[in-house]
Amino acid sequence: MEQYKVLGEWKSGVIGQTCIVEESQGEKRRFALKKVECIDERHANLVLNQAMELLKLQHHNVCTYKEFFMIWDNKISSLFFCQAMELCDQGSLSDIIHRNRQLKEEIDEEIIQKFLAQTIDALVYIHKNKIIHRNLKPNNILLKDATFLMSDFAVEKLMTDEMKIKTRLDAGCTLWMAPESLRCFYSIKSDVWSLGCILLDMMTCSSHTDAELAVLLQLIREDRPHLERVVTSLGVGYSADLSQALLCMLQINPEDRASVYELINTPYVKRCLLLIGSPLLGLKKSLPCGAVDELNEGGVHNTIEFMKKYADFEDAQISAIQHLSKHIAQQDGLLDMDQITQLVVQAMKLHSDSLDIQLEGGKLIQYFVSHAIGHEQQSECFTNNELMNILVQDIRSFHHNSEMLTVAFKLMMMLSANDTAAGLLGKTGVLQDIVRIMAHSIDNRELCVSCCGLLWGVGMAEEHSGAVWLKHAVPIIFTLIRKYLSDGQLVESACSCLWILCLKGCVEEKQIESVIWVLLDSLQSHPDGQILVKNACLALSSLIRASELAAFRLLVPVDEKSGLSIVKDLCVLHSDDPEVVENICLLFNEMAHYEDCRAEMLLQHLELFLQDIKDKYASTEEIVTLVQDTLSKLEK
Repeated sequence: MEQYKVLGEWKSGVIGQTCIVEESQGEKRRFALKKVECIDERHANLVLNQAMELLKLQHHNVCTYKEFFMIWDNKISSLFFCQAMELCDQGSLSDIIHRNRQLKEEIDEEIIQKFLAQTIDALVYIHKNKIIHRNLKPNNILLKDATFLMSDFAVEKLMTDEMKIKTRLDAGCTLWMAPESLRCFYSIKSDVWSLGCILLDMMTCSSHTDAELAVLLQLIREDRPHLERVVTSLGVGYSADLSQALLCMLQINPEDRASVYELINTPYVKRCLLLIGSPLLGLKKSLPCGAVDELNEGGVHNTIEFMKKYADFEDAQISAIQHLSKHIAQQDGLLDMDQITQLVVQAMKLHSDSLDIQLEGGKLIQYFVSHAIGHEQQSECFTNNELMNILVQDIRSFHHNSEMLTVAFKLMMMLSANDTAAGLLGKTGVLQDIVRIMAHSIDNRELCVSCCGLLWGVGMAEEHSGAVWLKHAVPIIFTLIRKYLSDGQLVESACSCLWILCLKGCVEEKQIESVIWVLLDSLQSHPDGQILVKNACLALSSLIRASELAAFRLLVPVDEKSGLSIVKDLCVLHSDDPEVVENICLLFNEMAHYEDCRAEMLLQHLELFLQDIKDKYASTEEIVTLVQDTLSKLEK
């Protein structure tokens, strides 16, 4: 909790307490923070593992999660699972319902249609990602700029205590839950029942009080004829099609109840989806005959105007991006780099389900980024949230397409060289995607190189939320180096990752020995690689700083040669590179902190070796200071 400042009182809810918090440092952003008491550490870990799936959700009608973590409350000696969520302070659907119920006024059917369409759109998205909401009710539908956002998901391990569920039912907190959910059984159809209850809540504002609605929501779980009578009475104010859709959602038996996939094929729901322009309708505009010929009537500027004119047409955007790619080397194309990038980003955002646009657009932006880096140019269009979110969404939506993954990861790797871009990428939760994809793509060498580069960039900028995923990366990087030990480029990139993982304290005590051996193997296999040597020595220094065991492992002979001897040989080999020598001196200095290590270092006459370095680099203050400090420790 040290990264947040609590701005108000904790408010109790169905399965936890919530308050508004503000970041203690950085951008001072505000979030809704919810904490849920866990039974014990095992329960907390199960909850955390299940909740991690929620970090990948990126949908315009789903409230996003920033991070999850655990805290210990000393006052009550209890462990709490915490989740930081997007803050929406414009109220909830519950506020609209309450206001209309107080005034005994109907909610306009067009508002209900927009709510129904946006919620179904979101439910299709989460159900495709094998996620169930489990806690859908008016309080958890937030409002943001005339948009309905689904929030406050409940993971399975927080909703499987039947005794607690029954207690909450007495308090009226489970009125929107499906009949089977009261027995702690959940499915995607449980969410459909809850959606139906919310619709019934909205449709009864002028006819039922809060108390009458509560009775109604309990009765319909047991008595279908009662529901039919109520729906018939509502037909006066609302369309028969809406009432029929409601009946499809509120079937007591889950097998008889419609799924969201079945709902989107009904005429009424299709009209609702059309009202919001939902991509679920699968409608794609086709260009007028001969429109593509406009691309051949001029240069890059003409193509830009074509993209603006036909922004809603997928085939137009594909043709335009391909046309630009053919003429990209022309000077006028480079002069419009920022404008073209913005248009391509908008096309990728608008047509997020088009693999062709994502691929062609990603390749074009990749060219621009490469050109900007080569000419030391800075451009704000490469460091904005919109581009980062699109790339992360691409690797999540098209995770089975190796070409898309390679393009997206390579582009993100290039972008992450910029600190601002790396920070933005970290906030998308992309670390979990990098680690997961690497674990399943060990045989894809090119993809692994990009993943390592990206892991290094994002890992360097990461502060809190990605720590658990950085720890998961350690065994994967170890396996990667073992598999590709002869591949200098990949091993260099992997060693850079290990440096960050060691620096961030992600290597567990039981992993130290293995990590040291793999670093030493890398050094022996590629002694000429200056960057590899520098990063491997930094990784070893970080391990030794944290653990005396690491220092001992470096002194244990391997094939009749200790790690200390290997490092000394590398220092001689790279004696003309001050950065390599400085990093090696840092390594010696960390080892000299430990009394038992100092004895072994003296047996290997390291003081004479260090004195030679001091003499050679007498004019380099950093090296002289490190050497002098190490010699002072060895004299103790």
